[in-house]
Amino acid sequence: MSRGAPDFDALVGHRSGRGLPPSNSPRPYLHPVRSLAGTTLTAAGSEDHPHHAGLSIAFSDVNGTNFWGGSTYTSTHGPAMLSNHGWQEPSGWSRTAGGADGSVTWFSGQGMELATEHRSIRCFRHPAPGTWSLSIRSALLPAGGVAQLEVSSSAVKGRVGAGYGGIFWRFPEDCAGPRVFSASGDGVAAAHGSQSPWLAISTTSGGSPASVVLAQENNRPWFVRTDGYLGAGPAVAWSEKAVVNAANPLVQALHAVIHDGHLSAPSQALELLEQHPDLQTSRPDRTP
Repeated sequence: MSRGAPDFDALVGHRSGRGLPPSNSPRPYLHPVRSLAGTTLTAAGSEDHPHHAGLSIAFSDVNGTNFWGGSTYTSTHGPAMLSNHGWQEPSGWSRTAGGADGSVTWFSGQGMELATEHRSIRCFRHPAPGTWSLSIRSALLPAGGVAQLEVSSSAVKGRVGAGYGGIFWRFPEDCAGPRVFSASGDGVAAAHGSQSPWLAISTTSGGSPASVVLAQENNRPWFVRTDGYLGAGPAVAWSEKAVVNAANPLVQALHAVIHDGHLSAPSQALELLEQHPDLQTSRPDRTP
């Protein structure tokens, strides 16, 4: 590893997703993602939502294919299990100093190549004690003879508030007492659907206090859920479809600071986030 890069393999389990059940929409994912003290901060194959896969990139609908897993929301019958699950196939991945780079091909359930993606993962040292930093970047384009991708969500189809889809962080089932902070205010109600440039979740996982501070570059609404399970991520299709073509790739970036300990105020989250080496600005905006 290069100077300044922590041990990627010690902190992140990088999995191909091969062997997952078809109904889980198999895909590459990161799990476990650990704090420096060894606290696990992701969940995969959980009892409540077995199709959730750690830290991954997933959408409930791309050109009619379910890349999220589980049921598909329909405007006429609500959630229904359909035979429309696709899968993501990683290829050409190479290790870098403190991370990995490669391609991901997105296939429909019938094996049609719908999209191709370049993805990179990086981890960095952080000057705060008990803290390290992570970045994920992705660029998605139509593949083969597909001219255009339409990325949708359950919210677009009528399920209020269910605009999830994109880079998604699923936390462990045993997380207790999560607190949510954002530039739009404290709590889930303030953060969910907001376009805050950052989001912080402070919780207890496996009996150990830990926090994750997230920042995005694309000014998308946040999907945040603490009821039933703990998960969060920027929503690509919050209220309308995202249209992707050769001239308009779908670009995503998520930066995270993983910290051993609880956060008690937004200022603590910002102090940690401003020291993330992969962020382009010296300090995230305090307002959305």
